[in-house]
Amino acid sequence: MKRWKLYALTVVVFAGAGVGLLYRYLEPARHFEMKTHPVIAAPSAATTTDPPGYSRSLPSDPIAVEASTASAALPADKPVQPASLNESTAFNALILGLDTTSGQTARTDVILLAHVVPAEKKVHLISVPRDTRVPLPGIGLTKINHAHFMAEMDGGKKTGTEAAIQAVSNLLQIPVHYYVKTNFSGFVTFIDTIGGIDVDIPKDMWLSMTHKPLEAGSRHLDGLTALAFVRERYSLEDGDFGRQTDHMKVMRAVVQKLLAPEKITELPGLLKLAKKELVDTNLTDSDLISLAWLFKGMNGQDIKYRQIPGKSVVAADPLVRSPLWYWEPDKERLKELVRENLH
Repeated sequence: MKRWKLYALTVVVFAGAGVGLLYRYLEPARHFEMKTHPVIAAPSAATTTDPPGYSRSLPSDPIAVEASTASAALPADKPVQPASLNESTAFNALILGLDTTSGQTARTDVILLAHVVPAEKKVHLISVPRDTRVPLPGIGLTKINHAHFMAEMDGGKKTGTEAAIQAVSNLLQIPVHYYVKTNFSGFVTFIDTIGGIDVDIPKDMWLSMTHKPLEAGSRHLDGLTALAFVRERYSLEDGDFGRQTDHMKVMRAVVQKLLAPEKITELPGLLKLAKKELVDTNLTDSDLISLAWLFKGMNGQDIKYRQIPGKSVVAADPLVRSPLWYWEPDKERLKELVRENLH
């Protein structure tokens, strides 16, 4: 055999072995089966509100007071046992989107819990409205997006992240294993770097952030337009719930773009950029690739999307000392939703 043929055969053999090892390591079910998922938050046995007369003011709160009557506090629930993960590779990942740019104290504008079952190639997404009324330690009953803001003011960004994750764990009574946190500037930069995303817009809509219309149809969105799209709620018929549905569309569009054939060779560099611009995550590079691989192979039936059941209420807020609009969870329906989708 000629030497060049021997070299070529050697390259092919090693390349094939490398692809095989890469597949074995990154294929979602295999990848996450080899991991021991960290538990970064477990539900507290109970979360109490503050004693009568206690109040803590939120400085310069921009949330508009939307009514002038207050309702009674929610009754305390008996603690629920944490949901167990029956599937050996299943885990819960929390996505947090901050309502600010770098260097500013922020609220969580986007709260999305993903229950991922790699072995079955399924994902259950639970969207938590930012106005969801929950008890926060040392504060009382307030909006869940205040958890990050108040904790970050007291202890910095890491403390803010931990408080936001714990608030979701307490609300859903499940453990949280991974998280991804981003902000406005990081989101815009990342979308622009990957060349924008393609999203199907079902109806004409008005983007309040950019003061521009977005027409129905398949639209290519740059970073700023994508941000305006995921933030828009005022022009939608179902308000914040419609906005939460749009979050899922953008997630899928990003995955499709990252795993497009022309982007494969750029993927390692894009992942490094993603981890830089996403602000904070405990997922490794290989975790992110494996998750992208998982999403790439899914169809609409593989991703179930649910929103926290409940109703609109107006109640006094211990931080702003004024009545605010809240989304009050229906506790029994929420327990059922968790049982059906997160177990």
